Parts: sequence; structure tokens; C-alpha cells
Amino acid sequence: MTEPIDLSTPRAIHLVGVGGAGISAIGIVLAAMGHHVSGSDVTETGVWPKLAEAGITTEVVAAGDLFSSAGRHGADVVAHSTAFPPSEADLADAAAVGRVVLDRAGILASICAVRPTVAVSGTHGKTSTTAMLASLLVGAGEDPSFLVGATPLALGEAARWGTGGWFVVEADESDGTFLHLGAEIAVVTNVDEDHLDHWGSLAAIEAGFERFVADAPRAVVCIDDPRGDGVTAARTLALAERLGALTVGEGPEARLRIHDVVVERLHTAFSLTLDGADLGPFSIGTPGRHHARNAAVAVAVATELGIDPGRSRPALAAYRGVTRRFEVVGEAGGVTVVDDYAHNPGKLRALLASAKEAGWERVVALFQPHRYTRTRDLVADFGAALALADVVGVTEVYAAGEPPIEGVTGRSIVDAVFDRRPWASVAWLPTLDDAEQWALASLRPGDLCLTVGAGDISSLGPRLVDALARRDAGR
Repeated sequence: MTEPIDLSTPRAIHLVGVGGAGISAIGIVLAAMGHHVSGSDVTETGVWPKLAEAGITTEVVAAGDLFSSAGRHGADVVAHSTAFPPSEADLADAAAVGRVVLDRAGILASICAVRPTVAVSGTHGKTSTTAMLASLLVGAGEDPSFLVGATPLALGEAARWGTGGWFVVEADESDGTFLHLGAEIAVVTNVDEDHLDHWGSLAAIEAGFERFVADAPRAVVCIDDPRGDGVTAARTLALAERLGALTVGEGPEARLRIHDVVVERLHTAFSLTLDGADLGPFSIGTPGRHHARNAAVAVAVATELGIDPGRSRPALAAYRGVTRRFEVVGEAGGVTVVDDYAHNPGKLRALLASAKEAGWERVVALFQPHRYTRTRDLVADFGAALALADVVGVTEVYAAGEPPIEGVTGRSIVDAVFDRRPWASVAWLPTLDDAEQWALASLRPGDLCLTVGAGDISSLGPRLVDALARRDAGR
């Protein structure tokens, strides 16, 4: 990775792949910092209006002109998304005119160097935890800067450069980005097996998180095992104790301990103690034991920042989640339709466990596998997670740019569910049209219907709400 650059004074910065969620949010922060920001992409995306509102000039160009378009905007820095790496010719052209080229990690690290940073990472829950912490700080009147991987519903924006002293950022472990941010406070929600295409093994993932924590002056680590309720993850506990992190969890080993968790439909209540001292009751407007853990981590970080529970409590109570994280799409025909981004077994397990304990009559999960490699490597784990639902429908794999792998399809996951629970109610639904027709025939009042995955299944929820409403009206 290229070394961070100085962003303490205004610069002209061009963003390649500016229509992507990650780079567009970075662009909004850079513009708010006072930099002149432009961007290019191969197609116009839904973030174009927000970019224009932030004062960012955008253009659609051919793929071969993504980097050279920086010259038309007088940029001395180019930062690119992982979707559009520079060619050797692009790098040579930039070097010839003295233009710095950074990847997403490099430009993010440069922003982090401007203000003390709280970097939130973890295999599961980092988006929700970052959003909770940003919402808590805003609610407590701190006016923080933040960069979240999805939009907190109560804040209405995923990125802000505020007047407060801290920058809260979601730190991506999937490609090792989190190791380059120079965080003042490192936050770990959990450590689990994922992104093996980058890390290769769980041992390598654990070593990466250990370095992440060790490099920060202070750290907050949730020591709960994401695979169980109230179970401490021994390896994570050992890491936290070895490096002197503030520990959070339901087990007695945690310094900030979670207890008396109650989940009811779209709300979760819980209580906290810190080193044995009662901090009182808390609540959040999202369901699930794992959200209680995420919220407790946010309270722990706020405590590290000098914010007392009396200010944290009402700020957290106003939290209503983020886009595509248990996002309520609508209700029709007595069915609640919720969309969620869960795309690995751990996230899926946490989602379904929360849904099951929240009080709906049945949990119906429509799951779209994401990437052939992930489906191949984790098929049995997906089957075990989906077996938690009452009724399951599985679509074909969303490729996300990967070529097909012979013998790997969504049907592989259907078989894995049956392997775990032979009497399960599972349907093979290759297309989203198949999923819609099946759901209309299967859903009944009192059901929670989850559309789940990182691909285009997010478009299915609104279709289902409309179709259920028409079905109900026609009765």
C-alpha cells in the first residue's frame, strides 16, 4: 500500500469508481474537509445526486479513460476503488506528471491521519456497531466525523466530517485494509472464519486482528463467541487480555458485561455493568442478541471517550438500524418483510437466531448465495445456519464477477440444509421471479419474511410487499 498523504491542506483529488458505496462516501468526507473532489465511473449510479450535493464533479467515461480523466480536473491525487485497479500504463502516466495514485486503503488512511480515529472491525457486526457508535456520539451532542458501510436510518447519511475531535470509521478486514488506518482506538466485534480468499486460514485472520489491536494505543474487544449465546470465545479473550483491551460480553470474564437481554419484535432491551458497577438498562430499536452486543461495544467506546451512560442511554434508544441490516421494507397481508445483507454463515446465523427469538409465528428466509468461491468453501456452514429458519428458499448464486465453478450452485446449499435437518421445509428457487411466486404461495399472516444476501435480492422485498398487498386486496 502507498504511504498516506498529507490532507491537512486542500488538494485536488480524483476518485476512480466514484459511484461505488465505499469510494463515494470517502469522496463526501474529502469534500467536507475542503478538498476539490472529482470522480469518474463507467456508469452512473444512485449516489450521483448525493455527490453533486456535496460539490463533487462526476463523469461517466470508458473504462480505459478512468484514470486519465483526472487530468481534465487538475487532480494531483487519484484514489481508486478495488473494482478498478490501475494498469501499468495508468501508473506510468500518473508518475510522468507527478500525480499520486492511492488505493482505497491509502486514501482512507490519509483521512484517518488528520484526526484521532476509532476504527471498528470484526468479521460480523462492524457496520451496525460503527453506525451505533456514530449515532450515539451524534445523539450525545459530540458532532463526530464518521464513515459507515451503510446509512444509519436515523442519521440519513453514511459519511460526515463534523466539528468534533473524533473520526469513527468502519475498518474492513476482508482485504487487510484495517491494518493501515493508524487507529487511536481499535474495536473488534468478533473474530470468525471468512474472506479466506484473502487470508487463507482462520489462524491468519486471528493474527491480523491481533496486529490490529496491538498497533492501537487503546482497544475494545467483544469476547462473545458469535456462534453461541453467552459463550466466551477463548481465543478472542486471550487476545484481549494479552493486549490489555477493554472486554465486552455476556460471560463473567468481560469487564463490561451484558445481562438480562430481552428481544421483542423490532426492539432489544439489556442491562450493563462495568467492573461490577451497574450502568443501568439500555435499549435499541433493532432486534437481536447480537445487536445488544454491538450496542454494548458502542457504550464501551463511548466510555473510553469520556461519555457517561446517562448521555449514551437516550442516544442509543433512538437507534433504528442501517440500510440492509434488518431493514424493514414493509408490511402487507399480515407479513413483515425485512431485507438484510447477511452473506456469510456467521452473519446469517446471527440474523436468523435474532429473528427466531423476536416473536414472529414463522421465520421465512429467502437466501441468495454470494460468490461461487464462498458457496463452495462454506456450503455446510450455510446449510447449518439456514436450518434455523422455519421455512427456507434458496436462489441461484449471485456471481459478483466470479466465473462459475462446476458443481457449485445454490442447489448445493439446499442439499446442505437437508443434510443438517432432513425434515426441513426448503425450496430451490433459481430466479428472483421464482422466489416471488413461491413466497406469494407460501407466506401467511404472522410471518416474518427475510430477503437475504449481498446481491440483487435486495430488489425482491419491495416486490413482495406490493404483491402481498394486491393479494390481500383481492380476497
